[in-house]
Amino acid sequence: MRIVTVALSLGIAVLCASVRPQAADAVIRGVVADSAGKPIAGALVKATLGSKSVSRYTGADGRYELTVAPGTYALVAEAFGYATERRSRDSAADGPANFSLGSSWSVTQFTGADIDRLIPDDHAPAQLLKSTCINCHALDVMLRRRGSTAAQWRAYVEKQMPLRYGRNFGASEAEWKVITGELERWFGPKGQYFGPGAEPPKPEQVRRPTMAPEVARATFLEYTLPNPRSMPHSLAVDQAGRVWIAGWDNPTNAVLRFDIATEQFKTYPVPTPNAVPHTPCVTRDGRVWMALNARGTAKVALIDPKTDQLVELKWDAKGPGTHSCQEDREGNVWFSSLGESDEGFYVYNPKTSQFRSYKYRLPSAYPAGSKALRDTAEGDAPPQQVRAGMYDVDVDSGGAGWGGAYSMGMIVRVDPKTGDTKEYYPPDTPQIRGVFVDSQDTVWFAAFDSHKIGKLNPKTGEMKFYQPPTEKAAPYSFVEDRRRGVLWFGDLNGNNLTRFDPRTETFIEYPFPSRNVNPRLGIGIDPQGRIWFTEFLNGRIGVLDPGDLPRTAVIAR
Repeated sequence: MRIVTVALSLGIAVLCASVRPQAADAVIRGVVADSAGKPIAGALVKATLGSKSVSRYTGADGRYELTVAPGTYALVAEAFGYATERRSRDSAADGPANFSLGSSWSVTQFTGADIDRLIPDDHAPAQLLKSTCINCHALDVMLRRRGSTAAQWRAYVEKQMPLRYGRNFGASEAEWKVITGELERWFGPKGQYFGPGAEPPKPEQVRRPTMAPEVARATFLEYTLPNPRSMPHSLAVDQAGRVWIAGWDNPTNAVLRFDIATEQFKTYPVPTPNAVPHTPCVTRDGRVWMALNARGTAKVALIDPKTDQLVELKWDAKGPGTHSCQEDREGNVWFSSLGESDEGFYVYNPKTSQFRSYKYRLPSAYPAGSKALRDTAEGDAPPQQVRAGMYDVDVDSGGAGWGGAYSMGMIVRVDPKTGDTKEYYPPDTPQIRGVFVDSQDTVWFAAFDSHKIGKLNPKTGEMKFYQPPTEKAAPYSFVEDRRRGVLWFGDLNGNNLTRFDPRTETFIEYPFPSRNVNPRLGIGIDPQGRIWFTEFLNGRIGVLDPGDLPRTAVIAR
């Protein structure tokens, strides 16, 4: 597998058309260099005014240029291995805004992938720590509370889970002991590498791929949600230029709409308390369907833009909630279900207002290396009941449903006409997050714990894996960019929005402009070809403009 840089393919006229400032806009530009005056390539410069930020990375010459609305901005420049510099800058000020960054080596700049590499995989307690914690967020989140003892880690989790998530952390005493012990070992008062007074690892122990030159052409925008403590899980973008967001956490418990043109949010509260809005999809008629992941009768929150009202769809016969959704060619909406019972594909027919479900075969025992086994502490009995946990769902052009299993590496295909299923077991794959069927009916899957993306040929059953440039990447979900002919996916561990070209089998990683982004299942592409994402732990949404397209509509889903 070769990692190469894709050559620039569009002319200067197209480039200028894609980045030309509007008449009312201003430009902040300058150079980022080290203390000796040498330009720093790949430095991040971010300008923030109110709830909006604009960010770009420097090119090989250290130069950057930010197109902003008039105002006084909080300007920050940072680069890996250098100290951060902040200042206030009026967009109308004359002259460049140059930065001179001194050297600084700190673990606070590490991504989850950097930390993951430094904690050994062959140590069983560390494996349980990774399988449990990276389940929801990358390990760099732990740096926020470094110095905590095992008892303090447990007290914090036991307090925050009900407050933020509306439920307790389901761990046995043996699991609590191992997980909190490992947290203290690595992030505690005397933690190796990551404790408050620990000697950091040597620079040569931290290997990062070289940033691709295309990244310097890109622009990131970030928007803070009305409640900055909200936890936006996933999103979808409609063709009218609106972003629909899952307000996942217990205090938010809502669907949020962001109007791209006005940059304004609107909140639609979900009537069922702690419904856990998880992942939305937008059907061809413009309606917005939000999967509700909590147990209970409410399965979906539905918003019709014609009425601008939210209603709940309930299914009294089923206990588990829904997790993600996708429309098929007949207008039916497919949902994955991650429940502890009655798991499967749930399909809603809008014409009859009825649900139905499809089951699949489960093995008699978890395959070796499955996430369910990795999540079991030494001394605890293995899980008695095998369940897959359908994490994500998609539908191919023939109407067949595809799903990926959370508890083990299993992909399922179901024929809705017959109910027949076929199960696939990708090798060395403890679990699967996102499953995506592209416009050629190729099935892509996120081999989350294996740090790869996978491709399945439905006709032959042949599978192939691709390793992103970040060694410990954690691919989460996909969106197809038909104009560019590529796939995009969020990398939770490496903190990247990653582009993959299936034709050349090459990657370009665009590092997010904020730490701890933790991208989720739903990412989307707007009519201008920009890629939208959520910042689950930062209370923000963001968008990447790669800077390689004119301002024309694109075809994407």
